[in-house]
Amino acid sequence: MEDYKRKLEEQLQEIEALLARANRKLEELRSVPDHEIRIHKSNGHDQYQLIDKATGEKRYVKSGDVSSLRDIAQKGYEKRISKELMLMKQSLETFIRNYNVPKLSEVYEHMANGRKALIEPLIETDEMFINRWQNVIYEELKFYDETEFYTGGGIRVRSKSELIIANMLEQYGIPYKYEKPLHLRGTGEVRPDFSCLKVRSRKEVIWEHFGMLDNLTYANKNVAKLASYHQNGFYVGENLITTFETSQNQISSKLIKGMIEQYLL
Repeated sequence: MEDYKRKLEEQLQEIEALLARANRKLEELRSVPDHEIRIHKSNGHDQYQLIDKATGEKRYVKSGDVSSLRDIAQKGYEKRISKELMLMKQSLETFIRNYNVPKLSEVYEHMANGRKALIEPLIETDEMFINRWQNVIYEELKFYDETEFYTGGGIRVRSKSELIIANMLEQYGIPYKYEKPLHLRGTGEVRPDFSCLKVRSRKEVIWEHFGMLDNLTYANKNVAKLASYHQNGFYVGENLITTFETSQNQISSKLIKGMIEQYLL
């Protein structure tokens, strides 16, 4: 079950920022009278009526003076939007306090092992999910004349850049599979460099590293591959990570760390 708490907290911050903006605007408009504006149609045109809330006095505003109502209308809007934002803020704060997805897994995790053996949990723990994902077997591509690069976890990869990416994934504890087959409609089977598991959302994210972009044949081939990914529902920043390099511009560990922290944690 995906945990949306971080997104909810980001939404709360956005609401608080909007509320602060509305309150600043209300402070700017503090001297503007709290009048009500009513709008009627007359011969297809808007006709404005101004009502003094304190006295109940009503008067129509001439068409040439309508612009004078802007501050009054703005103040009314800011008061209404501020009220709605405050209600939303309070509701969201209460919801977040009671929203605890990890607790659902803890019901099972905190049981004694003997009791666990008797139960099939309704919700897989992260450990169960990761193990099931990692235990899917696939036929690995063969290595021929490539230089041997092995990660700290013992996985063989084909290039120094892939080694840097794989070691960083292992350092962050990101489960991944190297060159796991993927079928794309219109293309057939492809072998993404890395298929990574974003544990928090339990979704698979493809990572393709394009390492020879100054080779025109390679570049054209992989532009077509990227188009095929997009046509099959893989989008950069959502379920697809892409990194690039040329002989003059090589990938950096700092960039890889940023990608992992942004898209896989």
